[in-house]
Amino acid sequence: MTHGAMTGNAGPQRAPRWGWWHRQRPVTRKSLRAGLLLLITGIVAVTAGVFTASATSSLGPHMAQYSTSVDHEVRLDLGPLGAVILDSPLPWPLGVTVVVKEIPAELASVATNPVTGLADDLAAYAQVFSQPEAAITDASRALVSDALGRTILVWSALLLVIAAARYASRGLLRREVGLALRQRGVVPIAVTLVCAVVALQAVAVARQPQLAGHTITALAGTPVEGLRMTGRMGQLVHTYGSIVLDVYEDNERFYDTVAANLHDAYDADAEPRRPDLLPLPSPEPEGEETTEDDPAGEEPEGDETADEAAGGPEGDETADEEGAAPTGAAEPTPTAGQPLPRLREPEGVTALLVSDLHCNVGMARVIAAAAERSGADLLIDAGDVVMSGTSVESYCVNAFAAALPDDLPAVVATGNHDSVTTADQLADAGYAVLDGRIIDVAGVRLLGDTDPTLTAVGEGTSPEREESAREMGERLADVACEARDEGDGVDMLVVHNPVAALDALERGCAPLTLSGHWHRREGPEVHGLGVRYVSSSAAGAVSSAPTIGPLQGTAEMTVLRVDPESGNPLSYRIIQITPAAEVALGPWYAFPRHVPDPDPVIGPGGDLLPATPEDE
Repeated sequence: MTHGAMTGNAGPQRAPRWGWWHRQRPVTRKSLRAGLLLLITGIVAVTAGVFTASATSSLGPHMAQYSTSVDHEVRLDLGPLGAVILDSPLPWPLGVTVVVKEIPAELASVATNPVTGLADDLAAYAQVFSQPEAAITDASRALVSDALGRTILVWSALLLVIAAARYASRGLLRREVGLALRQRGVVPIAVTLVCAVVALQAVAVARQPQLAGHTITALAGTPVEGLRMTGRMGQLVHTYGSIVLDVYEDNERFYDTVAANLHDAYDADAEPRRPDLLPLPSPEPEGEETTEDDPAGEEPEGDETADEAAGGPEGDETADEEGAAPTGAAEPTPTAGQPLPRLREPEGVTALLVSDLHCNVGMARVIAAAAERSGADLLIDAGDVVMSGTSVESYCVNAFAAALPDDLPAVVATGNHDSVTTADQLADAGYAVLDGRIIDVAGVRLLGDTDPTLTAVGEGTSPEREESAREMGERLADVACEARDEGDGVDMLVVHNPVAALDALERGCAPLTLSGHWHRREGPEVHGLGVRYVSSSAAGAVSSAPTIGPLQGTAEMTVLRVDPESGNPLSYRIIQITPAAEVALGPWYAFPRHVPDPDPVIGPGGDLLPATPEDE
């Protein structure tokens, strides 16, 4: 008997098919298998999540349903009016289908003249065309969020199924799968099933109608160049699209001119960022003229028609409470023969104050230019960013936020035209939304809160929480006074409604309060034991006129400076923009002292030093 027969060897043993694999340690092989499993299931999950994502969001003033597609087009379905088509900016073959729905009732302004109403709508669409990125920012976030959620769900489901299968096979899943694949007909059936699924998807994509539509040549050179429309509406817009383009170009041209004029005004200014010398005490800049309906300068009673049209001076049940300001304070005069001293201002923090923008996104570039040229360390918005607090007005919030420099912090106290939804949108856009707590921004301690009421176009004013403006002011005053007593008080109280600032001023817990709401400038003036300043509208909001489009009234922004060491306000100037696109930089003024100080503290070189409690 031969040796081979005795040992039972029939011949040389075959080498393993995957020699490299079998040379690895068991732990390494398990890790590689687990990684490969995660990769394959992850790819499947991401594909499923991306291609099935959908979200409800806004498209300009409309509600809309967004969903992903694979035709590499952005298609806006307008129902019986046809469709709007754009080439998709997403990687091939991804596209987006948008089913455009209604405009919320809160945005349907009440116009006595239907032609005026149509003109307002036309201006609103022109604004959307001027800021298309802002109009779809929220929708993009919503789609990404939905795709991520679906991906996690599918991935988790796949891993759970695999884990359950391993448990059922007592850890021998690979062996069971291998035995199953060796059965006759299993592999062909599996391949056929996969090919059928892929073919069905390909047929569905191929059967999608390829809509050519009319290319709207009038929109050439705009951010929506190349837009195509189908149906009868496409023919109309193709024929009369120049009207939309004229509105869009007028709006763009106006605000480009304003921004250029603002730069020119700063170029010609001897003290663009801070005053070298300033008078003390400050002369009051002339306030806006009162009207026959407002002879005493009191806050007007509620005018729903004016408020609906453009966010004009709003009524409030607290409007007649103590503290409604006169329109102009008496200008202080020096003692005979004693000229006002010229003192040097100490270093401070610069803030740009805006209020009552009411969705005029054309002002976004102007605000950004003012922030840049004034050297602003922070932006303060005293509220009423939008018109009715609806979810579709997110494009206004996004347009304002996108225009600001990336490194400029922005703080907002939302107004009565802003809702809880608006506050969330502002926070998502990067604003610090004041919520009743003290925050430190750029070295300045600020306190404020969202307005307790909501005024929607066509709906009037209703409470958003069980608190009036006056009660909110009392609560904020308690917070400010407690902080002051602990030795670290607030530098500014920012609230939309000036009524909410009264208690803190009277108790001496805030050296400076900033507000909006009245659409006219008041102060700055000594009130109680502090200084009150009410900003006019930065969108030129006037009664019975829209705030979108070119300015209907004079817009105002305020550059103000605060000493971060003492918290005392130092100086301010007004930026005025007229409906003729003219820009005027007002002179620098010193803020009034909340306690008369006949003997200002002057340091070496004529510097004005912050007052100490002993000095006051």
